[in-house]
Amino acid sequence: MSIAAGKLDKRVLIQRPEISKGSLGDIEKNWIDVGKVWANMSYLSGREFVKNGLDSASCTVSIQVRTSKLTANITPEYRIIYKGSIFNIQAVLPDSIHSEVINLPCTTGMNEG
Repeated sequence: MSIAAGKLDKRVLIQRPEISKGSLGDIEKNWIDVGKVWANMSYLSGREFVKNGLDSASCTVSIQVRTSKLTANITPEYRIIYKGSIFNIQAVLPDSIHSEVINLPCTTGMNEG
């Protein structure tokens, strides 16, 4: 069974980390664009909390993308960018109904990736 194209209605950017040494020998983490894909995003839960004396919020989001050359190597080290928000991938899971789709449970609002 194939997922309807209309359900994949958000254009998201996939990024992977690249670790390198800085000019002073320090470790730098840079984000490299892998590419943009169409996705389905479902916000599952959210919470507010106080962190370092400031009000903060986080959300748990399920992101579905089609399997492709761009998505074949996604790991939890990757991240998703959508409308300026960073979504940290928690796992890469197969879809139980649509074999051509992978599920990416993500969190947002906790950090910058």
